[in-house]
Amino acid sequence: MGIKLRRADTEGVEIFLPFRQEFLREAESDWLHGGIVSALIDIAGNYAVEAKVGEGVATVDMRVDYLRPSRGDLTATATVVKLGKTTALSDVCVRELKGDLVAVGRAMYAVPTKK
Repeated sequence: MGIKLRRADTEGVEIFLPFRQEFLREAESDWLHGGIVSALIDIAGNYAVEAKVGEGVATVDMRVDYLRPSRGDLTATATVVKLGKTTALSDVCVRELKGDLVAVGRAMYAVPTKK
């Protein structure tokens, strides 16, 4: 997808997704397919949890609210809302380059158990 990680620490992550023609909903459209936006949300939420637990996590559940059509480059910021023993919850905001909020998401991830 061409994602670039801009920041990752225990406070959260910020990732950048540069526009690509293949991301358009259809050839004549000027806005991105929702699947691209939801994938960006999942990846950002996943990275935020990984930054807290130190290893990869699996998505358990995810919700996306599309607020307006997405056009151009996107930035996703994610924070961990709750880190439990078996699951973690992350909130994600997706904005266009000029700062308009285009989507929000919340996802739950399985936290690896300590052996």
